[in-house]
Amino acid sequence: MEELEEIKNGCLWDGATDKDRIISGEMLAKLPELIEQDQVIFEYNQGNSNDCTIYSALGALSDLFNREITEEQIEETNEESRKRGRVKGNWRYTQSAVDLACDMRAKRYPDEKVAYYRIDNFDDESIDKVIDKNYSLCTSFNGSSEYQRDRKDNGQIDNAKQGTTTYGHAVCLIKRDGKKFVKDNYKGRKENWRYTNIYWIVPKISDLRRNNVRQGFSYVIVKVKSDKEKDIERLNKMKNLIDGMIRDNSEMRENTNEKSYKELLHKMNEANRKKKADIERELSKYFL
Repeated sequence: MEELEEIKNGCLWDGATDKDRIISGEMLAKLPELIEQDQVIFEYNQGNSNDCTIYSALGALSDLFNREITEEQIEETNEESRKRGRVKGNWRYTQSAVDLACDMRAKRYPDEKVAYYRIDNFDDESIDKVIDKNYSLCTSFNGSSEYQRDRKDNGQIDNAKQGTTTYGHAVCLIKRDGKKFVKDNYKGRKENWRYTNIYWIVPKISDLRRNNVRQGFSYVIVKVKSDKEKDIERLNKMKNLIDGMIRDNSEMRENTNEKSYKELLHKMNEANRKKKADIERELSKYFL
C-alpha cells in the first residue's frame, strides 16, 4: 500500500487538445533515426510523487540528445512549472510537461530547437515507427495493484487487463533490441530482488489503451532546424486545420444516407488528404 500512496498523485490524463501537433504519414517515414541512443539509457529519480510528468518529458529530451539532464536544469524546470500555475506540487498533464520541457530547452539552448508531436495510443504502427528509431515517447498509464504485481512478478507487463485504476503515472516508452520497455522515474528501486526502474511491455499499446491501462496519447520530441521555426509553426497550423476538416467530413459522411452527399464528402477528403501529405513532406524537410 505504501507504493500506491507514493505515486497515486501522478499524471491523471494527457491534457491533449485539438491544437496539438500530430505526427503522421510522410513525417513518420522521414523522421531521422537516432544512432547513438542505443548505447546509453539515462535514468533519473524523481524527487516527489507529483513530478513524474516533468521527469518523463526531461527523460525523453535526455534520450533525444544523448545527454544527461543536470539537477540544476531539473530544478529550473520545476521552478518554471510553479510560475505556470502548478499547485501544491502537482503537474498532472503529459502535454503540459512536454510543452514546458521544450520551452526550457529553447531557453537554455536557443540554437538547438525542438518540437513535440502527439501520437494516439491506439496507433501501434505510428508508435512502433517512432520507437524503432530510438526515440523515447512521453506517455502515461492508469496503474493499479494488479499492474504492480504483474511488473514485480517477472520484470515485465504481460497482461493487457490490469484491474481498477488507483493512480496515474507518467513514464518514457522506449524500444531496444526489438522489445518495448518502460523507463520509470525511480532509479535504483528493487522489487523481488530485481531492479524495476526499467521493465518490459509485452502487450500492444493499443490493447492496453483499449482496456484503460494506457492513457490516451503519447508525445515524441524531435530536433528541428532552428531557423525554420515560423515555417514549422505555420505548416503545423495548416495541418491541424486540414486534420479537423477530414475529421468533420468523415463524421458527416457517417451520418448521412444521401449518396451524392457521401460522394462529395469523400472527394473533399481525398483532396484534403493530398494537401495534408504535401504539408507533411514539407514539414519533414525541417527534421534534423
